[in-house]
Amino acid sequence: MKIDPVKIILEGKNLHFKKKIFLISGNEETLIKKTQGILIQKIKNEGFGEVQKNVSKKISADDNNLNNSLFYKSKIILYENPKEIDREYLDTIDHTNTAIIISHTNLTNSSKIKKYFDSHKELFSISCYKLSRDIKKIFLDFFLKQHKIQLERDCYWFFLDNTDSRYQLFENEITKLINYDKKEIMVKDLRHLLSNSDSEEIDDLFFLIFEKNKEIIQQSCRAINSSSDSYLVLQRIKFFLNLLYNAKNINEVIEIYPKYLFKYKTRFLSIFEKTNTKKIASALALIKKTELLLRKHASMHQAISQRFLLNLKKSLG
Repeated sequence: MKIDPVKIILEGKNLHFKKKIFLISGNEETLIKKTQGILIQKIKNEGFGEVQKNVSKKISADDNNLNNSLFYKSKIILYENPKEIDREYLDTIDHTNTAIIISHTNLTNSSKIKKYFDSHKELFSISCYKLSRDIKKIFLDFFLKQHKIQLERDCYWFFLDNTDSRYQLFENEITKLINYDKKEIMVKDLRHLLSNSDSEEIDDLFFLIFEKNKEIIQQSCRAINSSSDSYLVLQRIKFFLNLLYNAKNINEVIEIYPKYLFKYKTRFLSIFEKTNTKKIASALALIKKTELLLRKHASMHQAISQRFLLNLKKSLG
């Protein structure tokens, strides 16, 4: 039976699981850890005592850890990335005194065990992947309401667009927001507050892409002072390129364009009209190539970034 990790995190206290056998899979390890932690605490609150981490790569009737504990009547068994799971055996486990949580980062959606848990009526399958913008919105709305925080519209969209899609990093930024001591939060406050936010100078680099080379070089000198800045530039430009790539027409561009970047909106629409998917794909490939160069020659970040920006102009022009 499929169950959303969002539901576990936000409604876990109110959920009831008759058979406490869970498969938590996916490639987002921080979301897996968060979901696992909430499940363990919930099961403990229901009277289960001992937590055992099992290093065995096989879950079967031969597993000694599934025998009765010497100290507790009930226990929680944790497995990480087991290679073999006896599916029939899972159905015979006494769920009144044994809970099993299987965390797996190497399963595909087509794997037999994943399909087995997905379709089972009593076992639970929880898929954990990077947070989409819509999922981030659900979490943000929940915590803002819980802590009675109001954000202006521009700040709200800025927060969503400038926070990490890995759960724990996203939650860390929400915690900063909750603990922030200013009553009125502006976009400029969030730029300082958030770990992953970018300065206006970096945003300017993308919107200068069709201007004279001299202006692009001058702005890059102001915005890029380290290899970290160079990576931020690539990340930010990739963000804008993906917006362009995913929009089918001008109305979609208007719909998905970040609200807090209103001052660039006219220029962004102009860029959309001058580009096409082939040009954007070429620009995205250029970003990958530049990332490799930066890893090899970090000390040359300024020159590499400037060459990238001028080549980007050619790709999109």
